Amino acid sequence: MSKLLDGKTAIVTGASQGLGLAISTALCADGASVLMVAREEEKLAEAAASLRDSGGAAVAMVADVTVEGAPDDIVNGALSEFNRIDILVNNAGVFVWKNLFDLDYPDWNRTIDTNLGAPFHLTRIAGKTMANQGTGGSIVNIASIHGQVGDPNVVAHCASKFGLVGLTKASADALREHQVRVNAIAPGAIDANSLDRWGTGPDQKVTQADIASLIVYLSSDLSRSVTGSVIEMYGSTHSVIKI
Repeated sequence: MSKLLDGKTAIVTGASQGLGLAISTALCADGASVLMVAREEEKLAEAAASLRDSGGAAVAMVADVTVEGAPDDIVNGALSEFNRIDILVNNAGVFVWKNLFDLDYPDWNRTIDTNLGAPFHLTRIAGKTMANQGTGGSIVNIASIHGQVGDPNVVAHCASKFGLVGLTKASADALREHQVRVNAIAPGAIDANSLDRWGTGPDQKVTQADIASLIVYLSSDLSRSVTGSVIEMYGSTHSVIKI
């Protein structure tokens, strides 16, 4: 029986745990070969091995997406392993919970470099690769409720995720003629340790499995006319999160 992503290859950043592992698991389960990227070597190796043990085609690559040259290395690594790239999921991210006056240069730079800078460079490089292949592709960015509404407790995070929404829409237009689609998912608070558990409805927190299943759809040919979209998955999260 054929699967939605048979023959497709993917890059997933921040893939060693949590949402990134859930995404990698879902992509593998639907037939994709996945390059799993993260910074922590031991945890990443264990995650990739667990997917291979379950029959998935998963390869681990240790990289810090914020380091200059790393996006090139990641794309080249995927090409070396799979010979092509069909899917990119920009999932790696950081979250700094501080009020405006307590944010400092390192907080700001780390947040912007991880949440916005790395997705830009990976989109630019992987997008060009997909365009040159001539068979299209799909890029999915993990945005946030904080890319839709401001929150005084996470100013840097809001700035990065609002920027990611803008990057999604602009790069979707830039890549449209090449049949490369770019979309984003904007989750609310995500239920922890929910890789294997579906949410029960919009009055509950969104789960990692819920988000991963939507990424499978956005990565597949079922969504071939969908680009430049930001899909809200707030669940029970209010528009502004309060402490």
